[in-house]
Amino acid sequence: MTADQSPIEPLFLLAQQAQRKALQARKRKLARQARAKPDPIQMTRAPQRSARQQTGDHYEQAAWQLAQQAGCQLLGRQLTCPLGELDLVVREGAHLVFIEVRRRASKRFGGAAASVSDAKQQRFLRAAQWWLPRLASRHFDRQIPTYRLDVIAFESDGAVWYRDAVRLTQDK
Repeated sequence: MTADQSPIEPLFLLAQQAQRKALQARKRKLARQARAKPDPIQMTRAPQRSARQQTGDHYEQAAWQLAQQAGCQLLGRQLTCPLGELDLVVREGAHLVFIEVRRRASKRFGGAAASVSDAKQQRFLRAAQWWLPRLASRHFDRQIPTYRLDVIAFESDGAVWYRDAVRLTQDK
């Protein structure tokens, strides 16, 4: 170490070297993956869903059947975006309806409807707002329709559809 170097500079140089090495290793790994031929069996197989995801899929299907009986037209299922996921998106007449599907086996901790916490409501709302212009463009001639956020809750004694369950304001 020279007189004009601080004791931190060698540590900084070591950290820089380590970062460069890690970056080079990552680039090599990505290049290897790009050159590898895809496995045709894995390409044809559907992605594996966990037991919890399969249960969720079952109740989303049941919620869709309930919405269909009410005269709704399905626009999307499991729509993901950087802000969250929307379980179901349907058209009910001229209205766009975003539906959150919840299920609880018992009401011990408040049940399915009570499991839609404030944080979950905010994620639901932000995801709906993210998808709104895209869905309006695709299904409503680029006009923003009236929309609402519903919850279909599956309790131990059946399904309950809470229309307009989540609002922009607290005037419920």
